[in-house]
Amino acid sequence: MSFASRARGFSRWIFLLSLGCVLSQAQQNTQTLGSIIGRLSLPRGGAPAENVLVLLQVHGGTVDSVYADSRGTYGFHNLPPNLYHVVINDDHYQLVNQEAAIVPSSLAPVVFVDIILTPKANADDQNQEPSKNPGANPNMIDVREFEAKFPKAAVKEFKKGAEDDEKGKKDDAIKHYQKAIQIAPEFYEAHNNLGSDYLSKSDFAAARKEFELAIQQNQSDAAGYFNLSNTSMLMGNLTEARSYLDEGLRRQPDSALGQFLLGSLDMKTGKLSEAEKALQQAIQLNPTMVQPRLQLVNLFLQQGKKQAAAEQLQEFVTTFPDNPFSPQARKVLERIESPSQATAPH
Repeated sequence: MSFASRARGFSRWIFLLSLGCVLSQAQQNTQTLGSIIGRLSLPRGGAPAENVLVLLQVHGGTVDSVYADSRGTYGFHNLPPNLYHVVINDDHYQLVNQEAAIVPSSLAPVVFVDIILTPKANADDQNQEPSKNPGANPNMIDVREFEAKFPKAAVKEFKKGAEDDEKGKKDDAIKHYQKAIQIAPEFYEAHNNLGSDYLSKSDFAAARKEFELAIQQNQSDAAGYFNLSNTSMLMGNLTEARSYLDEGLRRQPDSALGQFLLGSLDMKTGKLSEAEKALQQAIQLNPTMVQPRLQLVNLFLQQGKKQAAAEQLQEFVTTFPDNPFSPQARKVLERIESPSQATAPH
């Protein structure tokens, strides 16, 4: 469900900009798929000479991987809404673990994650983390920790689930996570992974239940609360979404994702001034995050502030000229600035 789909009084420009992505009530369960794309570069510019493997993870489990090309570019596509981590665990560079969220926005579910790699001063430096095989899960230490907390049979099922997730076998992964939880109901990471898989299948009620169980076992994780807030918004429960979002922001107030969700929620509840502040804050925290910029356009159009919307669109197409939604944004910008639209009825 689009964050802005239920707001009334929208200008027709919102429909033009989203090209029909503002969903009706009958379409609210349609799966939104997005992309995470970016470029790897070195501190002094240019792409790394060697091939660098980029991992895409959800709750510590690798769900996809790709080698960056000769220009350092990489991409993951057809991703369901979720909180992802872009991870690089290469012998030549410092470990990278960067958050990237696919959120069902009314506009472009495309996230740009550009990464500047920091070369290791000495591959044998004892201060560096031990090197691992390319493609290894950098969070595998967590599995070893699980083995000290939970029955071996539960951990075995969890590992099988994570392996199936990596292969894209969601149904098989779900069965293994369910078995792990049957053996060890307090296995919070299994609940997290199971919730993510349910979310990928648009089973929002089941996803919410698992995320709730996960934070009961691990209450310090802000991402879990953001996941719950996002899921609650998808289900139309705005009071619950607000409660979970407050808890997430209390734990991580400088989260761009958190501020974006706050702005989107404020838009849905009519707090337009607060929504603008939150979206602007999200942009400041993560200038490469696309969703807050486009949601801000929606906000301005909702308020009838065509000039502000036009300025935001101009900034968007200038900052992200190669973004897949830039062509549509340019068309809407042209229509907003067209003199014939000044007296057009709404």
